[in-house]
Amino acid sequence: MMILPAHSDRARSLSDTEYAEGTMNNDPDFVVWLESPTGEKLPLGEKCIIGRAKDCQVVIHSELTSRRHAMIYRHRRLSDQDRVEFGGPEFIFRQSKPPAERRQNASQFFATALELRSFNCWLLVADMVGSTVMARRLPDDEAARLTRSLLSQWKEIVERHQGAVNKFLGDGFLAYWPDAVGIVPEVLGALEDFKRLQEQAESPFRLVLHYGLATSGGAPSMGEESLTGKEVNFAFRMEDLASTLGVAVLLSEAAALKIGPPGKFLSHDKHGLAGFSGVFEFFSL
Repeated sequence: MMILPAHSDRARSLSDTEYAEGTMNNDPDFVVWLESPTGEKLPLGEKCIIGRAKDCQVVIHSELTSRRHAMIYRHRRLSDQDRVEFGGPEFIFRQSKPPAERRQNASQFFATALELRSFNCWLLVADMVGSTVMARRLPDDEAARLTRSLLSQWKEIVERHQGAVNKFLGDGFLAYWPDAVGIVPEVLGALEDFKRLQEQAESPFRLVLHYGLATSGGAPSMGEESLTGKEVNFAFRMEDLASTLGVAVLLSEAAALKIGPPGKFLSHDKHGLAGFSGVFEFFSL
């Protein structure tokens, strides 16, 4: 969720858990709402989930907005006339009066707020193949050793090429590279190192690589971010397709075009993904 403060040309990232009083705070004189691009007023309660899903309190009909894109909870860090973007259309945050009497205690909430920012990035999902069978075939300590060893090698490759591991997923992980000048050779170098590792690893694994817009947010006390959004979901759906196709490294069209040049990768034709309309072309090394 991106916020552009009133009377400002510079965007800033804010929390998906915003602190202020809403219409359910027992203050009948204080009302907050979002004003849509068409002028519609969307009241905000004590806690309001915003996204494309029909059960959200504020439903946004945009493919750029994820199903549950953000949560506004007692929006203390929002000010009247702030412009709010949820991946797609821009809304204006409105309030009948500022909650000045409670801002004195705002700092105790800021420490636990989840800071959000949206950015283009490379998304890589790595997953061990046949880990369930391996766990049944090997003693627990041996299976755990192999898993730890492989995850450690993956992490080393990602970090050596200027990427970061976003989260571990049992027998796999999600890593990412924020788009920046000079990052493409690093992503390609990581792919090449992963390919070499696949040829000699004790346990087989597969990779998928996608490029798109993600939203990050994480509690500072937890020391990690959490990537969310439509493109993150797309990457995980790609992993299912890679398993079906039996492909060791699968790239989305967006990723293949960014790395280029055309013809560098083998096309696997177009396929649909669960939860996404249409068909998409995919590639492998």
